[in-house]
Amino acid sequence: MDRGKLTAAVAAVVVTLIVLAVGAYLILGSSAPKEDTSWVPTITPYVDDRAGVLSYDDYLDLDDFCYAVERNNSCEIAVLIVNTTQPVGINDYAIKVFEKNGIGQAGKDNGVLFVYSSDEKAWRAVTGRGVADILNGARLTTLSIDYLEPRLQAGNYSGGIKLFIYAIGLELVDNYHSPGHDDYPISFIPITGWQWLLIIAVFIALTVVTKGRTLFWIGWILFALTRGKSGGGSWGGGRTGGGGARGRL
Repeated sequence: MDRGKLTAAVAAVVVTLIVLAVGAYLILGSSAPKEDTSWVPTITPYVDDRAGVLSYDDYLDLDDFCYAVERNNSCEIAVLIVNTTQPVGINDYAIKVFEKNGIGQAGKDNGVLFVYSSDEKAWRAVTGRGVADILNGARLTTLSIDYLEPRLQAGNYSGGIKLFIYAIGLELVDNYHSPGHDDYPISFIPITGWQWLLIIAVFIALTVVTKGRTLFWIGWILFALTRGKSGGGSWGGGRTGGGGARGRL
C-alpha cells in the first residue's frame, strides 16, 4: 500500500472513531434520567396572560412593544401572567420558564422574562446573561418602585405591568449593544460566515475521505440530538444566570 492510500485509510479510521465516540456519548447522554418539565408553560411571544389581568388594549400595546424592541436590537422580552406559581414558588417557576423557552438570542443571551402571579401578588423578573449588567437587581428594583409597585398597590395591575415592561424595554433600547454577533448569516445560530465556510470545507473533506459514510454518521448524530428534545416557544434559545429581581405586595 502506497503512502497516500495508507494516510487516507488512517484518516478514515480516525474520523470514524471520533464520530462513533461522539455518537455514543450523545446516545448515552440522552438515555440519562431527565427532569420533568412538562408542567412548565410554553410561551408564544410575547405576552401570555393566563389570569386575565391585562386589559385588552394593554395586552395589544405590550405585545407590539416587545416586538418593536426585538426588531430594534434583538433583545427578547416575555411576559407571563398566571394565577399561581405553587408549589414551586415564583423564583424557581420563573427560572424554569426562562430556561425551557430559551428567551433571548442564542450566543447573546439577551432575554428578559417577567412573571406575575395574581393569587400570590408576587412578581419575578429574570434576565439573560447578556443583559444582566444593564438590568441588574438594583436597577430592576428602582424601576419597579417607580412604575410597578405603586400601581399594583392601587389595584391597577394592568397599567403597572405595562409601564414596568415599557421601562425595561427602553433600558434595553438605550443601553444594549449587540456583542459583535450581528454578522451571523443565520441569526439564531451563533456561527459567523467564515466559520460556516470552515465547517463546510471540513465536511466535504470528510465525505471524500470516508466515501460518503460521513453523511450517515451526521444523520445519526442529528437524530440523537433531536430525539426527546423538549419543545419551547419560538424564541432564540437564550440562557439565564438567574439574575433579576422580584417583589411581593
